[in-house]
Amino acid sequence: MGIELGLTRITNLLAKLGNPHLTSNFIHVAGTNGKGSVCAYLSSILVQGTPFKIGRFTSPHLIYRHDSVTLNNKPVGRDLFTSVEGEIKKINETFKIGATEFEILTAIAFKIFNLEKVDIAVMEVGLGGIEDSTNVITPAIVKNNQILEKGVLVTGITKIGMDHENILGSTLKEIASQKAGIIKNDVPNVVDGSNEHQVLQLIRDVSEKHHSENYEVNPTSNKIHTSFGVINKETSPLKGDYQLQNLSIALKIIDILSPIFLQTYHIKLTKEHIQEGVLKTSWPGRLQSYTYVTSTGVNKSLLLDGAHNGSASRALKKYIDETYNGEPITFIIAVTKGKDLNPLLSQLIKETDQIIVTSFGKVDGMPWIKANEIEDLKKESLKYTKNVKGNPNVIDILENLEDDRNIIVCGSLYLVGELLRLQEDV
Repeated sequence: MGIELGLTRITNLLAKLGNPHLTSNFIHVAGTNGKGSVCAYLSSILVQGTPFKIGRFTSPHLIYRHDSVTLNNKPVGRDLFTSVEGEIKKINETFKIGATEFEILTAIAFKIFNLEKVDIAVMEVGLGGIEDSTNVITPAIVKNNQILEKGVLVTGITKIGMDHENILGSTLKEIASQKAGIIKNDVPNVVDGSNEHQVLQLIRDVSEKHHSENYEVNPTSNKIHTSFGVINKETSPLKGDYQLQNLSIALKIIDILSPIFLQTYHIKLTKEHIQEGVLKTSWPGRLQSYTYVTSTGVNKSLLLDGAHNGSASRALKKYIDETYNGEPITFIIAVTKGKDLNPLLSQLIKETDQIIVTSFGKVDGMPWIKANEIEDLKKESLKYTKNVKGNPNVIDILENLEDDRNIIVCGSLYLVGELLRLQEDV
């Protein structure tokens, strides 16, 4: 069973596990693009600035499945992950709960956070929001900045665009409605203020209904004003102009949490902690400069980016225009089956570019994910450039690529992850 929204199965599964999701505080983040970056900023800042044990759950994994769950910014050990996974799968089968692979993965994260006594967990929504399995977490009760009952302390919503229309809805408003489903009673919410007006209005309405204080962040320069002083986006190692919005969301969330930490735990965050956290943020596979070493020892410079939809493609295109001065580019592209290719390719490809379409193998723990057929990709790619080739093996492509163009690997995070894993295994 692949993607199937709903909270009944995950609720039943967690009940059999002793409700491990009720023992930590949470930050819950939804959105179409940028939510992983926001989670990365948050966990890095919290690890640098507090004595808390910080958990993070993001999906899909980049290289290995246990990468989805981190403790203090380090992936959990494979043995711990496998042990918890075995226990949860046994319960799922014994009680015939019928949980999906993603629901089992979510339960693994909650159980590990419980076992490891995680103080604060940063949770990225898997798909949508309102019926995503991460949305089983409940609001914290906070009075006068004092935590009386653990739960979700703050929610965040990043940029919302068209994606997964077959599941979330065919209009931006329908998709936004799904994402806004993470907004909870009396829990403050932070939203990317550069979203379209109809999205912002919907989020305002949902926030009002839930008595949630709603903050819209839309910085006008790289200098982000916070209660700690000005934080400069230029100190972030994450590339791309859009990271200004993502960092602003993360910093506003930290602003909201700061007085709660002080009142409840007597922990004072400082500007130095936050700057250090921003500086140490890592989120590979997104505008990542990477050196591929061939079997003969030749270094090839690549840009890796998981861009897979229209809004991510626009952001990648903007970075390309600012970085490569119109030079021809070789794109190595694979796309998940079922994706509309036009929003990705139409904004990205120019006639002088070369496209090498490729594939990726089975995705661990996600048997429903498959790569688009190479011939279909070639046919679609020829609409944008006549220089199109196909090769199912990304390593073979890189080993034999002889021209001196800039090389960008994109179209799917699964392709990027496979490349990194294969290179790591060499």
